[in-house]
Amino acid sequence: MNLIVTARDPATAVSFDKLLPVLAKHPQFQLRVLCQHPAYDILAITQSSASFDLIEVNNDEFRVTLEDDFIREQFSDFQPDAVLTGISGPDTGIDEAVLHYARQRSIQSYALQSFWGDINQKARAIPDTAFVLDEEAARVTEQRYPQIRSVPIGSIKHMDYCHYAPLPERQQKRPGLVKTEEVLVGFYGQPIPDIPGYLETIQGLARQLRHWDRAFKVMVRPHPKESSVLRVQTLAMLRAELGTERVVTDPFDDIKDSLVVCDLVTSAFSTCGFDNLYLNEIAPQAFSTSVYLWFQPELIQWWRAYSQLERMPLIEEGLLLAVEKEEQMLKVFEEGLKPSTQAELRRRATRKLPRPQDAIDCIIDTCLRDYHRT
Repeated sequence: MNLIVTARDPATAVSFDKLLPVLAKHPQFQLRVLCQHPAYDILAITQSSASFDLIEVNNDEFRVTLEDDFIREQFSDFQPDAVLTGISGPDTGIDEAVLHYARQRSIQSYALQSFWGDINQKARAIPDTAFVLDEEAARVTEQRYPQIRSVPIGSIKHMDYCHYAPLPERQQKRPGLVKTEEVLVGFYGQPIPDIPGYLETIQGLARQLRHWDRAFKVMVRPHPKESSVLRVQTLAMLRAELGTERVVTDPFDDIKDSLVVCDLVTSAFSTCGFDNLYLNEIAPQAFSTSVYLWFQPELIQWWRAYSQLERMPLIEEGLLLAVEKEEQMLKVFEEGLKPSTQAELRRRATRKLPRPQDAIDCIIDTCLRDYHRT
């Protein structure tokens, strides 16, 4: 089975980093992998000795990529039986272009979904099958896009979390970063400065933290797709309210190392909050809480229009906390620091999240079953 795989976003790259070596060793798969940045930057390092073709693609939006000879040449040369893409956004690129091209030629298409119900509507690129996180993601996706078959598989990118030791790593990495009595608030940025309400969310965080009577530091981790301008702007807004000493940049490369040192993992709606759920689940006991800063009406309105959902699934399922009014932020943060709250959130995650270790087998079985059926 000839399979073209595409990736653009880092979340997809992290998942495909686990999937691609297994597919490459499988006797029934031949791979060609097309990547834009930042996904290419990740896979070029981790898959440097891979047995498949890993091809860098210009960072053009999907219409430019679709109209370029590059896509046509790849399909003509490789003759794929199917394509497997990421689902990237809110902008567009290679994932959407390949989905469009495959549909035009009646080639079976699959997409890996990393957020509940997420399909890039801007490009209107619809896969035949979406591999989704859980039953709730399948329900939401099928409700929004009944023409897509949704297959719940769990979260591939978390399959190796079971080999990580959160509490020992936390104990080793926190000294020198924060004092024993200090709370570490991680803020995880997103590349959406033009979305109304996003920068105001950061300003609201800074405003409220200025009045917190706890000893704390804020550790800022930018998204790989954030511009240098946004990175500087985020630090400047926080430091203007809190001072330079209280705001530090994330010193870690691995997202697990970054998350594990935090007491509160905050963002507007980054999937880093989801990553943190798995870290707490595999630990012998909970140690932190994910919190969405969900109080800016314009940002919420944009997200609802983009996702076509009324409520954030992780909030709806009670797997993390949400600041739904800016003035309640410190109260929510205090709640998130309670061991009883952390333990309850961990219990819910353990009950609701599927086993990531089964995800790859499910993808392979689905693709081969479809291939042999045709």
